[in-house]
Amino acid sequence: MDINSGTKKNVRLIAIVSVALALIFILSAATSAYILRQNSIRDHSEQIAGLTVVLSEHAAQTMFSANTALDSLVDAVTAANIKTEKAYREFAGKKEQFLNLEEKTSANSIIDVTTYVASDGKVINFSRSYPPPNIDLSERDYFKYLSTHNSSETYFSDPVRNKGNGKWVFYLARRISNSNGEFLGIALVGVSVEVFSKFYEKIGAQLGDGSALGLFKNDQTLLTRWPLVENRIGKKNDGVVFDNVMKNPALMGKVITTDTPTAIRENERIKRMIAFQKVSSYPLVVVVAASEELYLKSWRSSIYGIFYTTVFSLILLFIGAKLFLRALRSNSKNHHLANHDALTELPNRLLFGDRLRQTISLAHRNKSKFALMYIDLDNLKTINDLHSHAAGDVAICTAANRMQGCVRSSDTVARIGGDEFVILLPNIDSVESALLIAEKVRSALKASFIVDGKELVSGASLGIAIYPEHGDNEETLSSNADKAMYYAKFHGRNQVKIFSTDLSA
Repeated sequence: MDINSGTKKNVRLIAIVSVALALIFILSAATSAYILRQNSIRDHSEQIAGLTVVLSEHAAQTMFSANTALDSLVDAVTAANIKTEKAYREFAGKKEQFLNLEEKTSANSIIDVTTYVASDGKVINFSRSYPPPNIDLSERDYFKYLSTHNSSETYFSDPVRNKGNGKWVFYLARRISNSNGEFLGIALVGVSVEVFSKFYEKIGAQLGDGSALGLFKNDQTLLTRWPLVENRIGKKNDGVVFDNVMKNPALMGKVITTDTPTAIRENERIKRMIAFQKVSSYPLVVVVAASEELYLKSWRSSIYGIFYTTVFSLILLFIGAKLFLRALRSNSKNHHLANHDALTELPNRLLFGDRLRQTISLAHRNKSKFALMYIDLDNLKTINDLHSHAAGDVAICTAANRMQGCVRSSDTVARIGGDEFVILLPNIDSVESALLIAEKVRSALKASFIVDGKELVSGASLGIAIYPEHGDNEETLSSNADKAMYYAKFHGRNQVKIFSTDLSA
């Protein structure tokens, strides 16, 4: 059953509002997800940048402690005012110096070993044993550099396996020269990579999988990292990002997003955040990185909540809209049933009366005419008696359809009784216009129709009353149109009559 135009408008309005609300929910969810994502990126970016500062300060403090120990080794030689290599060997090789080296090493947990080295690279004294074993360090990078460069600066070596205990160590080395600048030997302080590895491991465990921490020399040689990848220790980083940062100091401390391969997944491009920070006063750089998987982990957890909440809201909206539409259609159906004939779907007496009153009011305001037409089907009782009530129903429905086909869209055709119909024709120009339509209706109703293969004929009698000539109110017009219809019915049927005061049944 079709719902009326008002209900259709309401249904469209509800549909539009529901779609609008659904779009608002989806847009709100998308906006929330975007904002949360940006916040997550910002928070992790700030965390990474802040962490590079912490690691840089830790490295600076560690290097300061090691360098202070190295200063004391060199100062001891300088204070002895040694002039020759022989005197240096004698001074540095004493048991007293061994005890001094041993004390400095044991007193400082970051120091792995302290050593005096001769000009030929042989160890003169070192903190692990006295006398020292026969160890030759002439092939080490720090020895090669300091033996050929008259520099008082501390040299930071590449990490190497300590020849004494096999651990990864990098050295702070200082050239020892006499007052004439002649090379006498080297003082060494070895710093165990474990000092940084264990510290980085604790921080990395808090950051989670997907993070990486590293300590590099300025030439991009890796001293240590977490997670530890031993075959990368002592190797130079060949990454473009590191190169760019070292060439552009303004990028230090900034968080950079990149999708370069990692030390662990060398053949796979991983999107991640990376921040670099120089270690103050030392030729070192700390690096902190976090994969996209890590820094968006909390965001993805939040997204699930947003997604499920949005889906739940959309489901509730859908159910609510569906229930509301069902109630609206039910109300519309009940309203339709209350105002329409169940058999023909035409307006019934109740709805027709309302439309007639509206038409009278409008015609009165506009000083216009309208016609009220009463129709009574001829022979309906005969069709019911001779054929069946089903055949009578077909006759009624056929008549209703034919009458609707004869009038304008602004006209009203209604069924007010078993075989009685009315037609309301607003805004007619003259009585002749009403008669023209009435004859068209009469002719249509006279035509035969088929029921169960049988050709049947009904016909109709029609009576017309014109506003305001034949009445200016509902009761008078209806009564006069009815009188004209009965006059036509009892004076030959199948005809049209206009009401006049001299009509008699």
